[in-house]
Amino acid sequence: MSRLVVLALALAACAPALSSFQPAHVAPKGHVGIELGVDVSVPTGTIGKVVDAGQALANAASDRALTDDERDTVIEAGATLALAPPAPVTHLGATYVPAAGWELGLRFQSGGWRVGMRHQLLRQEDSGVDLTVGIGASRFAYEFPVSDVLGILELDDFTRYSFDLPIVVGQHTRIYRWWAGPRLVFDTYGSSLTFTQPAIGGSPDATTLASIDGKSAFVGGQVGFAIGFARVFVALELTIVKLSSTAHLAILDATRDFDIGGVVIYPGLAITGDI
Repeated sequence: MSRLVVLALALAACAPALSSFQPAHVAPKGHVGIELGVDVSVPTGTIGKVVDAGQALANAASDRALTDDERDTVIEAGATLALAPPAPVTHLGATYVPAAGWELGLRFQSGGWRVGMRHQLLRQEDSGVDLTVGIGASRFAYEFPVSDVLGILELDDFTRYSFDLPIVVGQHTRIYRWWAGPRLVFDTYGSSLTFTQPAIGGSPDATTLASIDGKSAFVGGQVGFAIGFARVFVALELTIVKLSSTAHLAILDATRDFDIGGVVIYPGLAITGDI
């Protein structure tokens, strides 16, 4: 538990924004909506094992020189932390409806932003349920202290561009709203990094410069529920996705590809309002 607390504090605001907090209907023309919330990224399974292996080797590096394969394992752990760190994520968003059935959105998160658009295809008055589809684009750029977890590795200027395809079905009344649908997020990322082998015996510190880039996909599902009255709602949302990523590592003249994967559980809480 203490390790998870350290990770969360060190990597706060670095996790990907997988929540939406958007019901399945588009408000009437001219409507402005706002949302303020916090989510928690909880990676499980393979992701945790990769980080544990990297931590163990980082600790061992003070007693002996790591092999090239062990060095690559530490770097893989750093890339995994960058893609899906266990961390809280705060966000503030606003939407505007310029025309009937069309919605534009802007969302800010520490280190990044998202712009999006949605269109309502089905209305519950006619079909019994609401259905909207859309598209979104995000950019996140930040530096974070991976060295707090992996003391011999520094990642700098981590940048990711994401594209998501929101598809939600649901219903709404003046008192409650529910929505559900697939969660599809695809991104590209890149970073420079520095691996430092601590001095052993009479040998000085050895520094290795490298770069890493790759593509990833978060594929899963999402369900949300909000309760309130008229203009203010309290919303809960749960997203569960599978992370799949192929990373390309370049160290001097050598290159190596490796896969990063695992399940990420992503609960969130937000307050939404209508203006």
